[in-house]
Amino acid sequence: MRHSRKTGKVGRLMKSTLCGLVLAMGLLVADWAGVSSADELDSAPIAAYRDGKITTLYETTFQIDHKTFSFAPEAVIVDRHGDSLEASDLRVDIDVKYHLLKGTTDKIDKIILFLPE
Repeated sequence: MRHSRKTGKVGRLMKSTLCGLVLAMGLLVADWAGVSSADELDSAPIAAYRDGKITTLYETTFQIDHKTFSFAPEAVIVDRHGDSLEASDLRVDIDVKYHLLKGTTDKIDKIILFLPE
């Protein structure tokens, strides 16, 4: 009888350990995916972003490769690390990757600024 109790305890211990391992793996995957302001960029694959360089800044608009753009109302602006930035962080001669708001040709809804390190 003692042997079967010991086996039962070992079985429960193994189940607990397995559950803990599965939970830890889930947390690891969730952490790897990361939760940051850059998550909003994931709605459009990076391949859909256009490359360019900021060539001119105006009061409410700016140019990328001499074409005028403005930000959509809920635009997401981040640096290459995914850290949030503001429109005031735009500078002439900075490389960017940008995504246009669906159905527009001049409204940017997502932009990555490649600021000097």
